[in-house]
Amino acid sequence: MDRHQRHEAQIEILVVDDTSTNLSVLTQLLSKEGYKVRVARNGEFALRSAFSSPPNLILLDILMPEMNGYQVCERLKLNPITQDIPIIFLSASDEILDKVTAFGVGGVDYITKPFESIEVLARIENQLRLRSLQQQLQSQNEHLYAEIEKRKAIEASLAQSRSLLSGILNSSLDAIAALEARRNEQQKIIDFRCLLLNPMAYQLLGKSQLQGKSLLRALPGLKLDGLLDEFISVVETSQAIQKEIYYAHDGIEGWFEILLVKLGDGLTVTFRDISKRKQIELALEQANLELSNQANVDGLTQIANRRYFDQYLAEQWQQLKVEQQPLALILADVDYFKLYNDNYGHQAGDRCLIKVAQTLSQQLPTAESLAARYGGEEFGIILPQTSLEQARQVAETIRQVIHQLKLDHAYSQVSSSVTLSLGVSAVIPGDSQSPEQLIAQADRALYQAKEKGRDRLECD
Repeated sequence: MDRHQRHEAQIEILVVDDTSTNLSVLTQLLSKEGYKVRVARNGEFALRSAFSSPPNLILLDILMPEMNGYQVCERLKLNPITQDIPIIFLSASDEILDKVTAFGVGGVDYITKPFESIEVLARIENQLRLRSLQQQLQSQNEHLYAEIEKRKAIEASLAQSRSLLSGILNSSLDAIAALEARRNEQQKIIDFRCLLLNPMAYQLLGKSQLQGKSLLRALPGLKLDGLLDEFISVVETSQAIQKEIYYAHDGIEGWFEILLVKLGDGLTVTFRDISKRKQIELALEQANLELSNQANVDGLTQIANRRYFDQYLAEQWQQLKVEQQPLALILADVDYFKLYNDNYGHQAGDRCLIKVAQTLSQQLPTAESLAARYGGEEFGIILPQTSLEQARQVAETIRQVIHQLKLDHAYSQVSSSVTLSLGVSAVIPGDSQSPEQLIAQADRALYQAKEKGRDRLECD
């Protein structure tokens, strides 16, 4: 979305910060990119502004007097008017607990001060794009639901009018066929004879000579698809059947919605071609999948992002608590990455992070393991059903493989190439513990690895 389009769309961003310098910098940056900017210097004013005229996105400082950013976010998420607005936290703190709290109260992203303009703009654009996709999918879902409800109403009307079948056959927009059961000497149904078809049935089936003929001879694919058994079931049990089928035989192909109702010693078949609707549903499923991937994947490294890391860790914690199996975690940090960025440039830094992320993904020991970008130059690796010793071995392998990449880092104080410091922890989940404690243990171990000289791993 270019600057002109943003202006036309009137995308509004509310910037909440008690520091005039930060407000000025962000206002100039966002206005230059075509966003409409509103500012608030405290939490109370921010709430009044958001409730009276909800913005498209909020940049929210954490440390403010009287009411901090977490409290403001909680109030916004409780109000139906503002609960869906994306909130990006701004903070000078890079502590894991602060980030966990920010996501816990409903934030969608977390930017550490001092920030890079290009990073702020990229994250804002990403969240606005995700919000737009969510709104589009919601609109599509509502339209599809209305269409389905409309079709159900039509079917109900048809079911109530079976006694008037002969009067509506020629005017119905649905294909309708009346079938008579054909039995053998043992009175077992073996086939059906077509008594009557309306014009729509002729059009869909393409069988001008079907009337009075054996159904299986005209449409032998019915037996292969198991439909013959369901036709027989309706006649023998008087229980109507409504379902969707995919039929492909003798030039007839597509998705059909059918309603089978007993009629004398036979049944009526009401059916319509729903191939277009199915295409819409499949497209919607694909769009949902793409949206889910965008929400769970880090835009730079293309591995799992922090949001999915937290979700997956919680899921594995609950599962392994039931199974009483160990859950291990590795936190890895690129050594002296700031010096790398400062001297090689941020584009080179991005390429470095991408290479490290790819390497971590390739070293996962099981399909259930997950590598994620935890934040900045830090990565997290979740290892279900893995003991502390096994996790230590995985971490050591990763450390050595990163060495083998030989990514130049002349400004590192520990090696001439890029290295990792790693913290390892493991626990058997229980009621007295939490995933946050596992993260804290790994973080302590990572801190110890850095304190002891980096390019090493420590366990907690």
